[in-house]
Order: sequence, then C-alpha cells, then structure tokens
Amino acid sequence: MGKGTSRIIRAFVSLAMAGSLMCATAGCSTDPLTGTATTSPSATTAASTGHVALFLPSNSPNLSQNVPLNNWNTLNDSLENALSTGGFSGKSMNRETSGSLASQSDALKRYVQERLNADSKEQYGDPQTEQGATTIVIAPAVRLDRNYGEYSHFITTPNQEPSDQDASDTDSDESSSMRQIADSLNKAKNAGMHVVVLGNPIDGFVPNVYVPLVTAADIGRMQAQQIVSKLDLDAVSESNPKAIEVLLPNTDPSGKNNSFQAQAFEGIWEVLGPYFRQRKAYSPSQRLSFFTTKSDYKDVMFKATKDSQIEDELKSRLETKGRDAAVRIDGILAMNDFTAAASIKALKTMGYSGSSMDVNPSITIFDVVGNIAGRKPLNRQRVPDPAQSGDESAQPSQTTKTDSKQWPIITGFGAYISDIPNIVNGLQWMTGLVDVHANTGTIAQIALQLNRKEKLSNIAELKTSDDYGSEIPTLHMTLLAVSAANLKAALIDPGYISLADADM
Repeated sequence: MGKGTSRIIRAFVSLAMAGSLMCATAGCSTDPLTGTATTSPSATTAASTGHVALFLPSNSPNLSQNVPLNNWNTLNDSLENALSTGGFSGKSMNRETSGSLASQSDALKRYVQERLNADSKEQYGDPQTEQGATTIVIAPAVRLDRNYGEYSHFITTPNQEPSDQDASDTDSDESSSMRQIADSLNKAKNAGMHVVVLGNPIDGFVPNVYVPLVTAADIGRMQAQQIVSKLDLDAVSESNPKAIEVLLPNTDPSGKNNSFQAQAFEGIWEVLGPYFRQRKAYSPSQRLSFFTTKSDYKDVMFKATKDSQIEDELKSRLETKGRDAAVRIDGILAMNDFTAAASIKALKTMGYSGSSMDVNPSITIFDVVGNIAGRKPLNRQRVPDPAQSGDESAQPSQTTKTDSKQWPIITGFGAYISDIPNIVNGLQWMTGLVDVHANTGTIAQIALQLNRKEKLSNIAELKTSDDYGSEIPTLHMTLLAVSAANLKAALIDPGYISLADADM
C-alpha cells in the first residue's frame, strides 16, 4: 500500500471518528435502512423548542361566591407544567396574566415591540431563526358576568350583552383594547411568530390555531345528554313517560341579560326536545311541552341571585294538592352546582328521599366509597324503568305518595369543591367541567410543533373547522361528566381534588 493511499485511509478514519463523536454528542443514530445518521428527538436541545408567551386572564375574585373548579389560575399552572414537560425551559416561557382587556393589550404590545426590536444575539432574537421561533398563546380577558362565572372562568361568550352591573363607558374601552390586541398580533404573525387564540375570536386577526372554550350551549347539551342516558329515554314508552324539569337560573341582578340562558336552552332542547315531542318525557310544571321550541327559554328561566329563590322555584313547580299525593320527578337539569345544591335542600324539605344511585340498584354508597378508596371497580347495569302507578287514569305528574317521593337525578356543572360530597353520596347525579390537563397538554404540543415548523396533522385532537369564521386548525375542549361512578378516575387520580375534598 502506498503512502498516499495510507494518508487517504487515515484521513477517512479520522473524519469517521469525528462524525461519530459529533453524532454521539448530538444524540444521533443510524437509520438501519439507509445507513444515514439521524437525530433523536429526545436529544433536541432546549433552544430548539423556541419560545412561548402566554397572555391569559387572571381569576376574577369578585365574580361569584361560587368558585368552579375550572378557573384561570388552574389553567395557567397546568399549561406551564405541560410546556415544561414538553421541553420548554423556564427562560423560554413568558407568562402574563391580566384582569382586563386594557392591561392585557398593553402587556402584549410591550412584548411584541420588545421581541421585534431586540438584537438577534439577545434572548428574543430574529423570529425567523430557529432560536427565536415563538408561539403566542392568548385568551382575551373579556369581562364575565355572574351568569357565566357560576359555570367556568374560561368560557366563550359570543355576543354577550352587558348587564346593568357591568354597563359603563368601559364597553368602548374594551373595543379599543381588542383592536390593539389584533394590531399587535398581526405584527407578530407578519414577523414570523405563531399565534394560538383561546376563547373569544379576535376581530381583524386570524390565528394559526383556534381553541374555543366552553359555551352555554355546550353546558346545556352535556347535561341533557346525561339525563337521556341515565333515564334511558330511548327505551321509555309513551304510556310511562319520565318527569323532567329544566331549571334555567338567571343570576344577573337586573334580570335583563338573557343571552346565556338563550344559548344554554338551545343546547338543552336540541337533545331533550325530541323526547318531549315523542311524549317520552313531560314537565310536571307544564313549563315544557310538545309545542316547546328552542326559543322558549323564558318559560323555564327564573331569577336566582340567592339559594332561597331556587328552592322556592322548585317547590312551586312540584307543589300538589292533598296530603296523600305528590309529584313524581325523575330528573332535574339544574344547569350549575349552585342551583343543584339549592334543589337538594328543596327536595329534602318536601320529603323526597333516597339518592340517584337508587335509579341504578347495582351501585350503592358502599360501592362508591370502595371505588374511590381504590378497592373495587363499579359495574353499572341498564337503568330500570320505574313501575307505573296502579291508577291508569291518574295524570302522569300525580302518583301515590310512596311512588312519587323517590329521589330524582340532578345534573349540574362547575364541580364546586364544596359540593363534591353531594356527588359522592348520590344526592347530585353529576357535575361537569373542562378536562384542563388533557387540553393543556395538547396546547403545549401545538406550540412545540409550530415552533419547529412541523405539520400539525399528527395531532389527533386538531380538526379543521370554520368556528373562527375561516377554515383553520381548531381544538375543541374536552368536557368531563363526573358522577360518583367515575369521580375517582376523573377528579382524584389526576389531582383536581383530594380525598378530603370528596369528604373521604
């Protein structure tokens, strides 16, 4: 072998060793099919995640005396944890919480200006570079009145009408702030940043991804579906219909803001309407009937600024004449946990007894306690149809005292920690909330893939829709329906509440 050939071989070996060292340092591996070096995703440096900036509302401390489990502080913390788990370092995350649109628009404007004016060598460099890749996650800090706050602090509020308690010159100020937010986001997006909008759409701006939050229709629809499922309305006969009352509370002191109730009832009637038209369900108070339409929400709406008003409303709907007669009630759609708790008080006062678990004899309070403690699973059976009254000529709303005093199922929303024991003991059949942890994990994945310029098509939860007004990738929030049967898996195991909160 000649000297020249030897030098070539040594040089080749040196290059190969250097490449191996570099590959080992970078976390490379060799593709078994092509023999080429590839970089392992797990070895990606923190810098390649880019940056993420969160502009989310803060909790509204005076919004309501009833605090739902879904609130902005919880979502903020969960999203930060999800981003950290996804690879974002503390230095690559910026978090701003705001109590108003004005303060939020100012914070966003400062951030975008700083980001665009910064030298490329600083932390916030050229947004076109890999090191400077940035995703902004923003939820407009719109005002929520109590009609919304009783359910969830993060909720999409389309065309919300200001109530007297909120009516002021701030309406025009909010419009100005929203225009400034749109202007800042357009500048950011034009410079190469990505934007994910949560909640209310922003006029004059189209994001990369839209995440609509909970709507009143979602909340109403969810509870109606639970009523249908638990009472097995599909198997009910016209000769023995189910007695259902819909309570639509209005917590606006003026009583003039009805937009939430109108939207909620539209979702409710989309599900329950067919059963009333088929006469498989009826309203003991006759507030709902075969002729009811989705626009008749005022027939079941009532003022509910305090729990005594809710108790009086339910008592008036179930009042009867005579000592030996009582109104049968199979299901009460109470809308939120505040209304559900007051309904429980009213039913106890009227002499109703038992629990929603009695509708399904396979589940007892001992089964629930054992399940929550992790000792046994719950086996659920088909819901039996209650026996008819012996008097065939009796009106469906009036039966014997023994038959009619059975405890109904009661649905709610909000997952108030103070009312979780009502779920455990079966006085309230179910509550609802947004699965925060599941949704923030998906949002963190979206931010990471946007920064890395990866396709979003592999995120199964993302669907293309026109919810924003144009066809863009959309993530619809996952809702959780929580009853005694799944309370442990839904709330305790993920860490939403503790065993003590469940009164265990």
